[in-house]
Amino acid sequence: MKKPLDWELIERTCPEFQLNWWIYGFGIVAFIGEIFAYIQIRQFQKKKEEGSSLLVMLALCDLLICFFYIMTYIATSAIFYFRSNFFADFLIDTKTSGYSLKILYDTIMTVIVFLLIVERFLWTCSSRTRLTWRIFTDNKLKKRLTLVAILYAFLSFFTRMFVLSDVPFCDIAPRPLLFDVEVLKILQLYVVPGIDAFICVATLIFALLTILRLSKVGQGEEPVVQEEVKLEDGDAKGANGLNTNLIKRWIMCMLVAYATFLIRTMCNYIFINPLTSDLYQKTPSNRNLTVWWYDMMSVLFSGSRYIVYYAFCRNKIVTEFPPTALGK
Repeated sequence: MKKPLDWELIERTCPEFQLNWWIYGFGIVAFIGEIFAYIQIRQFQKKKEEGSSLLVMLALCDLLICFFYIMTYIATSAIFYFRSNFFADFLIDTKTSGYSLKILYDTIMTVIVFLLIVERFLWTCSSRTRLTWRIFTDNKLKKRLTLVAILYAFLSFFTRMFVLSDVPFCDIAPRPLLFDVEVLKILQLYVVPGIDAFICVATLIFALLTILRLSKVGQGEEPVVQEEVKLEDGDAKGANGLNTNLIKRWIMCMLVAYATFLIRTMCNYIFINPLTSDLYQKTPSNRNLTVWWYDMMSVLFSGSRYIVYYAFCRNKIVTEFPPTALGK
């Protein structure tokens, strides 16, 4: 039988887990964000044959961000309030695996956002260019890229190990642990972080190129041409000569979504990432508050994505913009 927890020590180590209006308020935001993300998943799944696989994965990541916020803060604060040893022991037993899952969906999200931005950049190009790079625009090939993103996320997942502190109940971000095997250590310290950084930089470059292409619409060759596209709006399905402005709005919508992701990524490297920040030099309480502000920001961005989609495109979301005679 496990020894009962020292709740007085826990209260001194992490008083930030006491229930307050901040925790309640953002818990409500996270719950609403879960509902919005679930609605997005259902909507995009209905159009899964029309190029929405990447958007489904992004919505799933948003749902997990909101879910883990509730489990990490609302559930922990409730356990802290009621002094439940049973639930506290269960929470401690799942600390490292839960944090590893956060790494998993964060990595998937990084790759998915990169693929979405590259696809939107190709939308600003000619049909010939989109046909040449159809691996990013063809629905079946995009599903394979989604699988690649998941496999890479698992690689990142298995290169992360964590160790709990002397007061494990208070650990929001367990301390990372290095492998003993030199090859695995190189993979852990250089290969995976290097790939992550490369993807983030490449995404930024393609986003800037997309903005540049959009700014040149009407000058010379028009980047966005009017072709047959598939829309989420059933009435417009199969329509020819789609309004170019609708495609432009959806591209700009994804650029706004990327801007939130960029802010989140920069904050991660500055405040959270153990290789680039001083997070683990802080006291447990200050470390928890830093991670909490970061998670709160993530919930705001993920929970509001549905609103951003609706503000730009209402119910006419463009899920695929293939070149003429794609696949023929």
